[in-house]
Amino acid sequence: MFNTKKLGKLLAVATLALGVFVVAGCADDAGSSNKAAVNKDAKTIVVATRGTARPYSYTDDKGNLTGYDVELVKEIERRNPNLHFEFKPMATDAAFVAMDAGQVDMIANQMRRNPTREAKYNYTNEVNNYSTRKLAVKNDRNDINSLEDLKGKKIVVTISSEFRELVDEFNKTANPPIEVVYTDKGSAESLNLVATGRADAAGEYEYVINSAVKDRGLPVKAVGDVLAVVPTYFLTKKTDDMKKVADQIDKTMKEMKADGTLKKLSEQYLGGDFTVEPAQK
Repeated sequence: MFNTKKLGKLLAVATLALGVFVVAGCADDAGSSNKAAVNKDAKTIVVATRGTARPYSYTDDKGNLTGYDVELVKEIERRNPNLHFEFKPMATDAAFVAMDAGQVDMIANQMRRNPTREAKYNYTNEVNNYSTRKLAVKNDRNDINSLEDLKGKKIVVTISSEFRELVDEFNKTANPPIEVVYTDKGSAESLNLVATGRADAAGEYEYVINSAVKDRGLPVKAVGDVLAVVPTYFLTKKTDDMKKVADQIDKTMKEMKADGTLKKLSEQYLGGDFTVEPAQK
């Protein structure tokens, strides 16, 4: 016989259990939301970053944007509740177009100073890190250790890099000159050309070369003396508001250097302490 009283008790218990589950779920959601909460009065700054340039700015295996430049910005936000940084991954050229169009406020992408940019944008004053550039060659070659060794050979150069200027200057007196292959796709393309033998060498940042070996298994190596030491910074729109933000970033960066946080991040993401200027021959 169908027992309606028993069924009613079962439904009541089930309803109570469901209610407890829902409340617990809401509590978890609220807790998660609180952890990710942003100060409602914080100034939102849209930051352009490559998102594809390991170890500076890239997406990890879990789909999270990370890297040295990204983690610097995140740490600055943690120490300054009045600032909130919102990342937008994009190529460097696109970042400048977006900045000029007012779509982004800041670029975090290993930015080096040059007179043209300084006339149009603001830079932070504190150095994020020093990029040491060396020659990258295939790991089974021992015949190349300097630009002199590359006369008559082929080198790949990123169009927008300071290394292009160095090679162009060298070629003014080189006989025969170095054959230059230009790329606008950055270090990934340069090192692939070297690894596959389509170029004899590339001028790349030392920790980018080491990262390519470690993370991608590329058969390349860094050789010779340091050819260039390049300090890098954040770059912002040239407005009064962003000048105040840049000043606040500088203040925080000084604190991070003093308490060892900057060095720790450099060691974690760049494989060494690149927060002090290295010696150059």
